[in-house]
Amino acid sequence: MIRSLISALVAAPLLTAGAAAWAADDSHAIEGVWETDSGGYVQIYQVNEDTWNGRVVGSSSGEARYDENNPDEEKRGRRLLGVEVLKDLHYAGGNKWEDGNIYSPDNGKTYSAKATLADPDTLEARGYIGVSLLGRSQTWQRVGADAPHLHKDLLK
Repeated sequence: MIRSLISALVAAPLLTAGAAAWAADDSHAIEGVWETDSGGYVQIYQVNEDTWNGRVVGSSSGEARYDENNPDEEKRGRRLLGVEVLKDLHYAGGNKWEDGNIYSPDNGKTYSAKATLADPDTLEARGYIGVSLLGRSQTWQRVGADAPHLHKDLLK
């Protein structure tokens, strides 16, 4: 009993410090490579002082995907690798980015977008029409530089 109490007292400041560090307001926390629900890798990077974009930099399967549903017929044969699919996200504070656009290669449509970091390695990305209630969310997981089929030559 006493050993458990001592362990809890020693661990509490460490847990509190970790939670405080995560809760810190960091506009750059979104930067990195994220694996989407469909297995694509999207690198999110800062474009200017308050804007972030994301582009396809690989996939977990390594299979080439093409932009076959693009409304612009001339783009339907292009490979998705290197294509910006996330544009103009702005940091809103509290680990939230808003007012962006996200392109869905699955249907060739562009939606309004926002993103929220649930934790340092989990991003909730949401595409929507008009109001956020009319949309779809995906949970993206951060991947490391050693992820299979990551095209490091495309990284910014």
